[in-house]
Amino acid sequence: MKKILIIHHGIGVGGGLIALLGLIEEIKKKNEVRVLSLFNSEAVEYIKKTGVEVYLPKSKFYSKFYRLFIHSEASYFSVIEFLESFKNILMFFLNQFFFAKRELKSLDFDYDIVYLNSTFISEWSMASKKLGKKTIIHVREPLAKGFLGIRKAIIRNVIKQYCDRIIAISYDNAERVDLRNITTVVYDPVVFKGRHTSIKILPDPKYKYFLYLGGMQRIKGFEQFVKSLSNINDDVRIYFLGGDYIHSGNKMKRIISIIDPYMWRINSLIARLNQSDKIIKIGLVDNIFDYYSSSIALISPFSKPHASLPILEAFSIGKPVIVSDIEGMSEIVSVQNGFFFKNNNYKELAIVINKIAKLDSIQYQIISENAKRKYDEILGKNASVQFVIDGI
Repeated sequence: MKKILIIHHGIGVGGGLIALLGLIEEIKKKNEVRVLSLFNSEAVEYIKKTGVEVYLPKSKFYSKFYRLFIHSEASYFSVIEFLESFKNILMFFLNQFFFAKRELKSLDFDYDIVYLNSTFISEWSMASKKLGKKTIIHVREPLAKGFLGIRKAIIRNVIKQYCDRIIAISYDNAERVDLRNITTVVYDPVVFKGRHTSIKILPDPKYKYFLYLGGMQRIKGFEQFVKSLSNINDDVRIYFLGGDYIHSGNKMKRIISIIDPYMWRINSLIARLNQSDKIIKIGLVDNIFDYYSSSIALISPFSKPHASLPILEAFSIGKPVIVSDIEGMSEIVSVQNGFFFKNNNYKELAIVINKIAKLDSIQYQIISENAKRKYDEILGKNASVQFVIDGI
């Protein structure tokens, strides 16, 4: 049995947290696992439900000043984020050279392995190495190339120098870090526990129901999804799951955001969503598989490259998917188990939705079986995180 300290970075209830919960359930069977949550948020309560002990940082540096140094392909350029990146890189180095080691030494847990649950907390690996611990980093986000490659080089070099093993959630993510000799690709587990109920959702048989996840996040394709609604047939209904758009509470940030054209459009997009008779707005819920079961397909119109756990979730119960043709998406999705549309072409997205709604039972059964077969294939070939732990 090995003693593992997982360092978690997230603050919300999203795919990253769901994947972490699945990870904990897997590795706690053979290891003693505890979690250091960098931020005190609702995620902490979900982690505690797995039965593991959760630590919060003792230093006020983390609650008052610390921010993640993020350099992800799954993002849009923002003046605010560009300006904040100078502060964030300072926090990165302060943590790397001073605070992280103090925090790790303060824990009452004699761990063997430090498990970093994100690409963008790599600076903890230096402290881990200096304390004589093995370090695994889970590359969940697509590391961006950037304009000059400086930010990528900073993160990649830290990983190369101080991490013993890399686990990437997709081959696309693995190729972006490009440290193949220490990388294992492990697709995230599909977590069923606590995500369905015995209550049946009874859809109206005169409609064809689809599922959209991701809320109003821009990178999830929210804008092109909303624009497609007016071109979707009247017999289609879509369960809309996920959070609302949250405007910054900082007055200065709101002023600066005026120069971002997307900020001029977001209120109109939200109004169009709320006014559409095709939308059944659900919000944030835990029983996601109740909605998968009541839908004929998942709509996942990502506008920026990143791995999608909902695609694997949909495939696990034989639901085909609709995806944009962003980089890396064809790693899992094909024309046998899903449908592609050209990214930023909302009319084509609507055409594909309408096409699936018109499939006869035999056509639908074929693609549904292909989706489930693809999931079983991935599950059969997938390496395990425990395999990587055993080999370190």
